[in-house]
Amino acid sequence: MDSLKQQIVQKLECIPEEALQQVLDFVAFLEWRGENHKQLLSVKSEDSRQEDDAQWLETDLSNLDSYDAYDWQPGELNEGLPVKYYPGKGVVIVEE
Repeated sequence: MDSLKQQIVQKLECIPEEALQQVLDFVAFLEWRGENHKQLLSVKSEDSRQEDDAQWLETDLSNLDSYDAYDWQPGELNEGLPVKYYPGKGVVIVEE
């Protein structure tokens, strides 16, 4: 096993059991993104949100932990639609 994989395995051994599902979900997302990378970048649509989504997926987010958490104020955050993550499928809006 190479050094990077060994480091990942060592970190996984220290993660609490309840956090392992989040790690698995993230790995599934990385696999999905890798499989759909070219398709996401080639999105040509009148809806600019799709283009923004593709750009966001390509953004380097590795330094997000260097920012302070934002403190949402009452009434500042509107409620959105309920979503659920399905491995192999992605995030979908839950029908009520």
